[in-house]
Amino acid sequence: SSPMVAQAWRLYESDNLMALVDESLDPEEYKPEEVKRIMEIALLCTQSTVAARPMMSEVIVLLLMRNDPELQPTRPTFIDATSRVRGETSSSSSSSASKATISVSQFSAR
Repeated sequence: SSPMVAQAWRLYESDNLMALVDESLDPEEYKPEEVKRIMEIALLCTQSTVAARPMMSEVIVLLLMRNDPELQPTRPTFIDATSRVRGETSSSSSSSASKATISVSQFSAR
């Protein structure tokens, strides 16, 4: 798992996603609500179960929507897995990884 994704989740959970924005950006040139929304959509794409992640068509709709529905991504298990004993998570993570691989290959084959 990417340390950046783990950091984004921690900031999302503490309602501090704007800490990820590059400080060199001009605050006049972006809307904080829009930036937060894009980050939340990105976090939706990292959820543990493949079924919970939006399809690209859904991501586009979410990006284009003006009246924002409340997005509530759930924290992926891989972020917690690093702090657990490896033996506990090995069987579950290997099975979910293989499922993810299958769905990705089916998706790209279309």
